[in-house]
Amino acid sequence: MDGALGKMNNRRFFHSFPRPKLGESEGSTLARGLSILSLMKTVGAILSPETVTWDVSGFSLGAKQLSILQRRMSFTELAISELPEHCTAFGPISLAFDLAVLRAAGAIPVIYVPQGIADSPLSQVATFCVNGIHHTKYVLSQLQQLKETADPVRLGQRFNMPVDPNCELQMKNTDSAGNTVAQYKIRLTDVQQVLQYVGFNSIPFDHSAGILGYFLDIFYPTDNTYKNDQLGYYRQREWRLIATNVNLKGRPIGRKLSSSEVTELERIDHEFWCRELAVDGVFQRRSELAIVYDPTPDWNFFDLVDEVFVPRDAVEQVQAIVGNNVTVHPLN
Repeated sequence: MDGALGKMNNRRFFHSFPRPKLGESEGSTLARGLSILSLMKTVGAILSPETVTWDVSGFSLGAKQLSILQRRMSFTELAISELPEHCTAFGPISLAFDLAVLRAAGAIPVIYVPQGIADSPLSQVATFCVNGIHHTKYVLSQLQQLKETADPVRLGQRFNMPVDPNCELQMKNTDSAGNTVAQYKIRLTDVQQVLQYVGFNSIPFDHSAGILGYFLDIFYPTDNTYKNDQLGYYRQREWRLIATNVNLKGRPIGRKLSSSEVTELERIDHEFWCRELAVDGVFQRRSELAIVYDPTPDWNFFDLVDEVFVPRDAVEQVQAIVGNNVTVHPLN
């Protein structure tokens, strides 16, 4: 191991990429990584979408699986001596971050949720909590929607005409096929008063829903069932940057990618970014669901990068991409 590398035994957060594809040569993986690095240097931290599926067949009302869309950039807490082995699984290019610096930027550890064990109701408690948070978020979102719908000023602006506060709001419940199963009529003023009572001395409904959405972005299974590796994910010590459902001083901390940025993502890895994910029954490309972590105006992701570790024969190429303010080290 390189002498300078051997002297550094402190722990860091690492973001290693790209994962080698089945049958892909080392050179092709590295070339793909260099393209990703170039895009990252220009665009910033791209939060990649993934749907996480939970088995809720033991306690859900009819549904057997709960799929949650998560968008995140992942980091692993490691000693530098652990990095070579880590790179064999996660990719040859590793961005290193000081622990305090990345935490100051909003990184948060994953909350690992144990999957249930057959014939053990107690082992399903954690998954039950995930399911409960998902449905509680839905209820709070419904209350926020009802609050907006019952506002005569909003309605007047929507329909471009005055709205009587005493008019009746017609609501209905539908089943999965869209059939009406219940109907309700209630005056706007009554709805407003009930919601004012429920929300008294509390944070707004949409803020509460956003907070629960934040937690849904950081829950992750403990076991890697794809590799039959019990506690496989738990051992990764993953931290994340996430932006979904979160605003800072009224400003979203994530933004959608531009059309040119989406095009470049798909050019770099068409198979991955063009794969469609089902979100609330609607299929969308990964590239369309991705967002960029952008917490403050003029924020630069690479200001956080402490060092970069890459294969020895890629040092010069990587240095040319990241610039002279970031030190690049050979890893082999």
